[in-house]
Amino acid sequence: MKRRLSVLILLSFVVQSCTLDKLDVDVSDIDLNLEVERFEKEMFEGQSPQEMTRINKELIEKGGELYEFYVYDMLRSGSVFDDSIGHYLWYFVSDSMMRMVNDDIQTQFVDFDLIEEQLIDLFKHQKYHLPNAPVPSKIITYNSAFSYGVISTDSVIGIGLEMYLGPENRILKEVRFPVYMKDKMSREYLASDVAHSWIATNVLGDDKGETFLSSMIYYGKLMYTLEAMMPDVEENRVIRYTTEEYEYAAASEYNIWQYLVDMNWIYSIDMKVKLRFFEEAPTTVGIEESPGRIGQFMGWQMVRAYMDANPEVTVEELVNEENESKILKAYKPKENE
Repeated sequence: MKRRLSVLILLSFVVQSCTLDKLDVDVSDIDLNLEVERFEKEMFEGQSPQEMTRINKELIEKGGELYEFYVYDMLRSGSVFDDSIGHYLWYFVSDSMMRMVNDDIQTQFVDFDLIEEQLIDLFKHQKYHLPNAPVPSKIITYNSAFSYGVISTDSVIGIGLEMYLGPENRILKEVRFPVYMKDKMSREYLASDVAHSWIATNVLGDDKGETFLSSMIYYGKLMYTLEAMMPDVEENRVIRYTTEEYEYAAASEYNIWQYLVDMNWIYSIDMKVKLRFFEEAPTTVGIEESPGRIGQFMGWQMVRAYMDANPEVTVEELVNEENESKILKAYKPKENE
């Protein structure tokens, strides 16, 4: 009997260890090449409209559709194939404010090697967990004139570095963004934004769920995938919360779940309710002192519970799982003692 008990304890420990270590994987043997192009450096080296015309031609070759989008939609300088594009780009790079922004970018990101290493490691983890999913071949950085943080095509990721200069940056202090957004315009969130953009664009696609539960599971899959790609990154940074916001959400999980159940919102198709719980905001309306996007956090905990209850399920199988009831069934948040 004593021997049997020891075996049961050992087996229990092994199962728990598998659950805890599911995302602790070795990616050292995975090959991944990720080219980095610093477009903001090349652009701000231009000294005349004529030079900008030459630089534009070079960047078209390097950046393709992402560069076209950058010039047309972010800079609002028209088509990269316009005969006058050199003059329009010269207006941008010779603007005194934009030159200050670029100076700050070059100071803050003078050495991009550490970020590049982090992104390579991130996508190696993606390749391990999602071997059939695409990975980017190139990272392009630029000054987006405070238009976009990160965007993704099917092969390239673009990063507006000025969006990560930090809330104390001299220019960012003057830009008309809400304070709650400025507080997180920091390089510590850059990697998670890159992962979020890539997975949402090229793996999961947009959230098309009709019900509140569908959106919870969508964002739960997204956050769990990001967690798998960044197993050593703090949980709050994965979901783009401050430490205090994450601690509040974790401490309030049971009460928030009971609130959602009591309001009969789990299967709700009310778009206003979904917007309240899943869209970017300083707080989640109706839940005092909560961070915004609390529905995303709850979905993450739901998916985590499902994965903990099913240690044999891989991240790839999770992404492809369409049975929402199976995932919901595993979620049983407990009241804080």
